[in-house]
Amino acid sequence: MTFVIISGTANWVPPYSLIYVVLIIGALLTAGVAMSAFTFYDDYYWGDKDFRNQLRFHNLRRNSTNRKPQKI
Repeated sequence: MTFVIISGTANWVPPYSLIYVVLIIGALLTAGVAMSAFTFYDDYYWGDKDFRNQLRFHNLRRNSTNRKPQKI
């Protein structure tokens, strides 16, 4: 058996448990990225009215000198 694996004449098939573990970890990572994007959108966009107003393009306020300083 050891000689077959070293020589490379046989294909290695992973066990089903390894495939399931990889799929579950991938699903959890994907869900974590989606939740991170959603919470950023929820907290920093919908929760902050001033931030939403800064993102909008107002032609009348473009050259205004009385603008509020941007938060960093």
